[in-house]
Amino acid sequence: MDVGMLSLIGILLALILLVFGSFKGYPIMVIGPVCAAIVFLFSGLPIIENMKGAYAADFGGFATSNFLLFLPACILGAMLGDCGAAQDIAVKVAGVSQKIGGKNAKFWVLMGLSVITAILSFGGVSGFVVIFTIAPICRSIFKKMNIPWHFVIAVAVYGGTMWTAILPGSPAIQNLIPIDYLGTNPKSAPLIGIICAISCIIFGAWYIWFQLRRNEKRGEGYDVTGALMDKESGELNNAILDATCSNLQFIKALAPSIVLLVTMNIFNVEPFLALVFGCITCFILYAKKFDNIGKTFSSGCTSTMKSIMNVAAVVGFGAAVELAPGFQFMIQNLDKIPGPPLLQLCLATNIVAGITGSASGGEAIALTVFADKFLALGVPADVIHRVVNISCYGLDSLPHNGSAINRLNYTRMTHKQAYYHEFFLGAIFPFINSFLAVLLASIGIV
Repeated sequence: MDVGMLSLIGILLALILLVFGSFKGYPIMVIGPVCAAIVFLFSGLPIIENMKGAYAADFGGFATSNFLLFLPACILGAMLGDCGAAQDIAVKVAGVSQKIGGKNAKFWVLMGLSVITAILSFGGVSGFVVIFTIAPICRSIFKKMNIPWHFVIAVAVYGGTMWTAILPGSPAIQNLIPIDYLGTNPKSAPLIGIICAISCIIFGAWYIWFQLRRNEKRGEGYDVTGALMDKESGELNNAILDATCSNLQFIKALAPSIVLLVTMNIFNVEPFLALVFGCITCFILYAKKFDNIGKTFSSGCTSTMKSIMNVAAVVGFGAAVELAPGFQFMIQNLDKIPGPPLLQLCLATNIVAGITGSASGGEAIALTVFADKFLALGVPADVIHRVVNISCYGLDSLPHNGSAINRLNYTRMTHKQAYYHEFFLGAIFPFINSFLAVLLASIGIV
């Protein structure tokens, strides 16, 4: 059998094992390296040498590059929870939602939390780390209203990446990568981006409403999936159940996040430093509210190490895949996908993002292979930019996706308990939505 084909079979087997292991709850720190070794074995590459080389290099490279982002993000999340800021935001959002929502109050709470997440994300907080800020807020309000804890994943995906990352002007890295290849700008093909974002908003709202009704019929509350989160994070103060929040308290609670957004987007401060400023602001405003600030920092550090190490294990697997002859074989044959150029671009971006488990990785590879070819065929650079930006958010969110694992790890849930929200909101509908982008471009809408 051809080496490239045998290697590709190895990649597919490793992916199946990675997905199966994730759903069974096996530690990603174990199955990640095992699956990488399988890729090397089927590819005829030295296993030990490449595990110590390519795998370890990307594992360590990710941890090194992102440590200063994860640490203050996790600490800020812990601080918002321990000082009461997250609870104040939760109480205010819950109060407003109950007033306007009536019997649908839970749905409007989830919509309100999604809007807060979207504001943070479009303001520059990566969809990868926004979970650290939004989860403590969600935990308080979910506990108060007995909303199933797994909906925190729906809120994080819906507000954090599903549509905010494809809006023209978004600071998401996947909206910036095409600029280097195409000479475009973040607002390229605005109508395609806006229409596709609106379709995501509508579907996401319907999906959350549907799942909420389904869970209510089953009588499922917070504790079914939130028990471990409570056990490891400490029980919430029961006073939250009867608490109130004034407008001034609400503004004070939002201040750390506002400082984060302003410093990062208006003053162009590095994200990790902006997060540090958010932490400092939180401490200044709530210094007397911390029972033990050292314990809060320790909790944030623990979350940092758990999150970054689990994601790094998947990043290392991606390095093994990219080194394999089967992957190169697939890349060389991407242009044989049937159909018009934009359909090829859409499918290729989805396929590569799915195999690597990375939206940015799939996007960069697709642009490397197709950008010059399609530009030469007369396809506008702005259209290529937006189609790739939308397509990379499709199949990337399979169970081995680093962001998906990070969200589940931080919220103390398994794939079985909550991944299905990620699957429908982060993979299936965005995959379908990428074809809408192709259709819009094909009829001349840009």
